[in-house]
Amino acid sequence: MDPVPDVLREDPVPRRIAFVSPCGGGNLGDAAIIDSLIGGIRARVPDAEIVGFTGNPGDTARRHGVDAFPLRAALGVQTPAAAADGAEPVGEEPAHRGEPLWKRLLRRVPAAQSSRRTAVRLMADTRYYRQVEQRLRGYDLIVVAGGGQFDELFGGPFRHPYTLWRFGMMARSVGARFAILSVGTGTLRRVGRLFVRRTLALADWASFRDSRSRQLVGAGAARAAVVPDLAYGRQLERQPAPVAPADPSARSVVGVSPMAYGDPRFWPRHDQALYRQHVASLARLTIDLLGAGHEVVLFSTDGPDRLSVEELRSEVGPALRPEQRARLRVPEVGSVERLLEILGSVEVVVAARFHGVLLAHLVGRPALAIAHERKVSTLMDEMGQSRFCTPIDSFDVAGARRTFDEMHAGRAALAADIRTRVAQYRRRVDDQYDRLLGLSPSQTLAGVS
Repeated sequence: MDPVPDVLREDPVPRRIAFVSPCGGGNLGDAAIIDSLIGGIRARVPDAEIVGFTGNPGDTARRHGVDAFPLRAALGVQTPAAAADGAEPVGEEPAHRGEPLWKRLLRRVPAAQSSRRTAVRLMADTRYYRQVEQRLRGYDLIVVAGGGQFDELFGGPFRHPYTLWRFGMMARSVGARFAILSVGTGTLRRVGRLFVRRTLALADWASFRDSRSRQLVGAGAARAAVVPDLAYGRQLERQPAPVAPADPSARSVVGVSPMAYGDPRFWPRHDQALYRQHVASLARLTIDLLGAGHEVVLFSTDGPDRLSVEELRSEVGPALRPEQRARLRVPEVGSVERLLEILGSVEVVVAARFHGVLLAHLVGRPALAIAHERKVSTLMDEMGQSRFCTPIDSFDVAGARRTFDEMHAGRAALAADIRTRVAQYRRRVDDQYDRLLGLSPSQTLAGVS
């Protein structure tokens, strides 16, 4: 893994910091990243003023205790007080009551309507970014806060890639440093990749969460470091018990977490057949595990996955005897801390989402990963766990059960190795915070200008 360059070491300690993230839709991996970032800042600059620009300002204010504003014009404009009260964002389309007849008729012409919508959005964008730039004046540092933000899957290149470029431009305009921390790369085509490269060109500091993400961006990413996902820096309020060596045939508590991949209700690339296959195959595996005497805990790590969990439970239920049904639990998961508590209570995990696997590793639990995207297999490769990773579209219950049995039998040694690697990753994330903020947690701010 690349060393972290010392490019910001001589700059003044930042006191006013803004972060950018699409978080707020219930994704607890994103929430863990923001917990890590805010905790890393507070440990080093306790009196720092922190503000977020996020996909759900109300959730950000409630969950993380910082002022927050909408990430894009389409989300409306809120004050921190309104966001904390959970007020709905103001839409970008104005009301049409009282318009002249010719305007109402023109609205019915498809081409004119499309052109008008584009013009309205452009005007809303211009107005919104002007307001944001005013808010950012006086800030020392603007941070792209980790996660898979270099991605155009949800909304295309003019959604998040464009938004990040605009924030980079605003950082330059207001004289703030601009840092990109441990980002991942998802779907990027020509225009999206162009926005990403221009965003990187504006950065005083840039790092990717894995070397493959950096390679996928290509030109413009060579000077960026590789620093693990920021969620590795999330502090644990309780240290989970280590996985003790046991009889390989002993019964265990197993966490199972499906996801809404391909679900037309939530996923931009609709694949109902693959989604149903995913839920059905996890249902068969769950029935198999309960039949073998294990206890199973079904859990979600993102908002849309709650329905997947309920559908999985419904599919499993009719096949279970009362004694098996008693060993199936579906706890409420509303916070990162609760998720980590649940993960710490199981011995092994079967999960599809990237952060479902990563947060299982964070608490020292081996995971059978069901890879829906390259990022999941990359995570497992770098953790030395690639043999416990299977693609979602070729998931085979019998093969998965054999892989699970191998993982279960060696779970204590696997967990020990995972804890060692996670500790190394945490140090890398902490080192990035040290260098970005100009001092370590043990240093005071006395004498620092």
